[in-house]
Amino acid sequence: MVMDHYSHLLSNFRNVLLTTIDPIERTATLPLDIYNWMQQDYTTINQLQMRNQQLETENLLLKAQQQQMGKLKLEINRLNRLLGTASQMSSSSVQIANVSSYSETPLAQFYTLNKGSLDGVKINQTVIDAKGLIGQITSLTPSSSRVQLITDPDIQVPVRIQRTGQRGILNGLGHNQLSLMFIPNSSSIKEGDLLETSGLGDVFPEGHPVATVRQVNLLKGEPYYEIFARPVADLNLSQKVLILSKKTERDNHVR
Repeated sequence: MVMDHYSHLLSNFRNVLLTTIDPIERTATLPLDIYNWMQQDYTTINQLQMRNQQLETENLLLKAQQQQMGKLKLEINRLNRLLGTASQMSSSSVQIANVSSYSETPLAQFYTLNKGSLDGVKINQTVIDAKGLIGQITSLTPSSSRVQLITDPDIQVPVRIQRTGQRGILNGLGHNQLSLMFIPNSSSIKEGDLLETSGLGDVFPEGHPVATVRQVNLLKGEPYYEIFARPVADLNLSQKVLILSKKTERDNHVR
């Protein structure tokens, strides 16, 4: 009985001691627990930051790809329009070229193309874009050519009013402006009329759109209208153009 009594006392003492020590142990391990918790939290935050950076990078790449897709879509549309124009001609009569430079000054307005004499380009060949007439080849190197634009003051284009057939001469004024000359003031002409190449003089092939009438002025005491027009071709925007062969060149090719 004495042993049982002492065993009971020791058991009670152990319980009291453990109860007293437990808070001390908890306090002692608290820094380690906090450290472990902070490490886990830091790892989670670091992972979230890395994931966020990854998403930002992916988003940036997607936006860049969207820009490229938009550019490719525009390029496809331009090519489709060019091919739509080219489909009306034989394959031997056209050549696609890129515009490598563009110059617009009061004295001269021209394109430089990436095709030259080594590519079979010749002086006086006609150049068009998907919408209409651009100009004429005036000089060559082996790998490039210069196109005098229809807005150049030194170029004249024989045209006709598509609606009426009335013929006139279109002269360049520079800065995307044109003047239609020799239209009698008794003729039927109005703003918005389309002017197309007449084919006279065998300078430009017949039937290509050139310009639209912008303004018609009746001058007192003058036999002709004062007429201003604007090109239908995208002279400031064209990147790809078509070089047309002359009719005689096509005929010789067929023979």
